[in-house]
Amino acid sequence: MKIATLAAMMTLSATAAFAEPECTAPAEGAAAPVWKSIQSFEEEGGVVRSFKINSGACYEIYGTLDGTNMEVFFDPTTGEELDRIDA
Repeated sequence: MKIATLAAMMTLSATAAFAEPECTAPAEGAAAPVWKSIQSFEEEGGVVRSFKINSGACYEIYGTLDGTNMEVFFDPTTGEELDRIDA
């Protein structure tokens, strides 16, 4: 029984650690241009490999910065960076 509890706790911890941010989908015509999010990452020296709108409605960039693989999330309404994960 203790092993099952420990396994359940580890699963919950891993899920929380990899949770992506949630965004509110912008109203029609109110979205920040995607290229501005990409541009802000590139201005830091990042290289964008791909881009998508994730299941939480956030802009998501996959790229590298200083030799590190990164996942960077942006708010689609404001274009502000929300989170950054070393991938």
